[in-house]
Amino acid sequence: PASTTKIMTALLTLERCSLDDTVTIGKTPPLAEGSKIYLIEGEKLKVRDLLYALLLESANDSAEALAEHISGNISSFAKEMNSRAKELGCENTNFVNPSGLYNPNHKISSKDLALIMRELMKHQEYSQIAKSLNYTIKPSNKSKEPRYIWNKNKLVIKGSKYYLEDCEGGKTGYTIQSQHSYVASACRN
Repeated sequence: PASTTKIMTALLTLERCSLDDTVTIGKTPPLAEGSKIYLIEGEKLKVRDLLYALLLESANDSAEALAEHISGNISSFAKEMNSRAKELGCENTNFVNPSGLYNPNHKISSKDLALIMRELMKHQEYSQIAKSLNYTIKPSNKSKEPRYIWNKNKLVIKGSKYYLEDCEGGKTGYTIQSQHSYVASACRN
């Protein structure tokens, strides 16, 4: 599933946290591979900031920071992801991380991805974040510079040849091993 995994990370975050909760970044998230916003150990950010980074920038360090905030560590969070997936009726899913970095045991079917997206769409905050064109994370206790984040989902960017007015949100994904993946929701009538 690559970074489409992050819709489950977002779902658990919205179900278990307030957007204004403060997250203190641990040792592991700054070491995340792939896409990231370069979190710093000991940095304090709001859940809101990390969700924007997760969904717009597809930041793996933000995924890990949220996972640790909610469950204490990545493996415990993956167990919670799998448990929640089963509750939603997913039958062909096994998460091993909150970001979607490649692992041969990290799998999901298209149907299961759609079930998770349908549940996520019940959270108004998700669509608001997912349809934002950009976001700025203000300087923190460890970073003097603001971080600028841009949406990469062409279905929500007006002027893009792929723009879809009915799109409520979506999540792009890519790894070398998994290639491109995508999940989105649109509402018509």
